[in-house]
Amino acid sequence: MLAGEASRALFGPAIIPVSVVAIYGTVFFWWFAAALFNDAFRWRWQHFAPAVLIPFLHIGHIWAPPGPLEKAFWYGHIGLNSILFLDVLRLALVNASDDLINPRRRFRFAIAVTVGVFGLIIASAETIERNYLLPDTLRMMHAGAIFILTVVFGAWLLRPRMVFFAQPTPDPETSWDAQAQNVSAADRPAYERLMDLMNDGVYRQDGLTVASLAEKVGVPEHQLRKLINGALGFRNFSSFLNARRIDDAKSALADRANARKQILQIALDLGYGSIAPFNRAFKQATGQTPTEYRKASLGNGSEAT
Repeated sequence: MLAGEASRALFGPAIIPVSVVAIYGTVFFWWFAAALFNDAFRWRWQHFAPAVLIPFLHIGHIWAPPGPLEKAFWYGHIGLNSILFLDVLRLALVNASDDLINPRRRFRFAIAVTVGVFGLIIASAETIERNYLLPDTLRMMHAGAIFILTVVFGAWLLRPRMVFFAQPTPDPETSWDAQAQNVSAADRPAYERLMDLMNDGVYRQDGLTVASLAEKVGVPEHQLRKLINGALGFRNFSSFLNARRIDDAKSALADRANARKQILQIALDLGYGSIAPFNRAFKQATGQTPTEYRKASLGNGSEAT
């Protein structure tokens, strides 16, 4: 009995919703990773593109006559799933060191290992299954492995872990003073050294990391992460730095003495490696691009980009 016939015999009419969930499983997983690992996540049109392509490729594979077109639909489906798995891997690993929430950092690496290993196994198994009639035992092992991983990660996430999910970043106007009352007596010396360094402009250093800042403060990296996240309320290191950098950027952009200074140079002076991350951070914080903010502050008569 072929796999499709066995599935229909097992599920009956329920095979339709089961199939829908199955073909969208990778898309749902990708959406989940994007929302979990990116505190600035917002729905964009590109997030829905795979949800449109997946059923198109799946239906095309089912209804196309055997031959090159049917193969193109099949490998297109497998290829798109592989791309989504690779992007989950990217989301989990890129900026992992920037994440100040220790449980989520550990989850990032667990996801990375699982996706890196198991995603490759799934893609390989489906490709092999297309070309060779696999024993039912291997199919059951494949399905069982997916079920076990789903249960394990589901149990991990269903525990009380609200810390995983995004919360508002502290208001920059209050985070440095009002949030300081959350600092314990044991962390107070480290907090004061940190604030001295920030007031001296350490946040302007290009390539500044949690590890290098911890070395300057004179505390272990994990202690600094806990201080910035637990006491000051920042979920990632970039938002901690941006709380100061964006304030300085607004002052520089509104200063007529800097009216002819290129925005790129302002970004580099603030410690950004290029203009793109500066533009994203500035617009996220103010709702305007640096150019728009400068025009609004100075008028249209003076501008430099």
